[in-house]
Amino acid sequence: MYSELVIVYLFLGGAASGAFLVMAVWSLGFHHREERVRDRRLRLAFRVMKRVVYTVSFVLLIISLGCLFADLKVPEKALLLLLRPQPTALTFGFFVLSLEALVGFALVVANGLRPRFMTGRAKAALEWVCVATSLAVMTYTAVYLFNQKAVALWSSPWLIGLFLCSSTSSGISVVLLCNWFVQGKTLLLRAARPLQRAHLAVLAAEAVTLIAFTAAVLANPDTASALALLREPGLLQTAVVGAVGMGLVVPLALETYALTQKSWRAIPISDVICLIGGFCLRWCLIMGGAH
Repeated sequence: MYSELVIVYLFLGGAASGAFLVMAVWSLGFHHREERVRDRRLRLAFRVMKRVVYTVSFVLLIISLGCLFADLKVPEKALLLLLRPQPTALTFGFFVLSLEALVGFALVVANGLRPRFMTGRAKAALEWVCVATSLAVMTYTAVYLFNQKAVALWSSPWLIGLFLCSSTSSGISVVLLCNWFVQGKTLLLRAARPLQRAHLAVLAAEAVTLIAFTAAVLANPDTASALALLREPGLLQTAVVGAVGMGLVVPLALETYALTQKSWRAIPISDVICLIGGFCLRWCLIMGGAH
């Protein structure tokens, strides 16, 4: 029903949009108090990190769109969405993805080339639009699956919350990984501690939505075929070890431990594991609905 390309598209699109969202919110908050940030090195390091995060997020989004178009096999289908739009979740998704790509490219230019007409309030306006489009992209994929009434596994509205939390978690991991590799590591790692706390809250929310989604699936008699498929050794191991273990348990433990230390960070270990877990979650959901 859905190929591996769609799973890669869902994962990369969610991670890219989550990273755009997290970086835009952090940037808006940072510049709101920039007059109180006296350390010039911190401001410079943050500027470098923004440039890296926006570029990485844009590249991930373009790759995800490439996977989507490759899966369509007939590129004219995408053109029809533009020329003959219908009020459907797919059409909405096409437009918000296109807008996200345009805004993402604009932010790459604004933070990379830094033209004068894209600074200050203009850049802040772009970041507010980025917040809105990122939330739309992170939500629409789950809404699209939820509307596939023939697949009982996706019929719970908790799926929307699960995708939103998972995309946000993946986005935070992308930002923290970029944070680790740019210059000014010590300064930025100290500044990123509130983001680590936010990651813990998002992971906890994802665990709650996953439990609620699982309970709804188990209570639905129409999901028997999907559950039988998910109990097969391959998918079951991916769900337990990958989606739950690597996507939730390990990042929660490592982030909690890292916050108790003054100079130690679990990344890149914690965030790489978290990203793998996010991919495993989508793999299980899509493959479980393939019956």
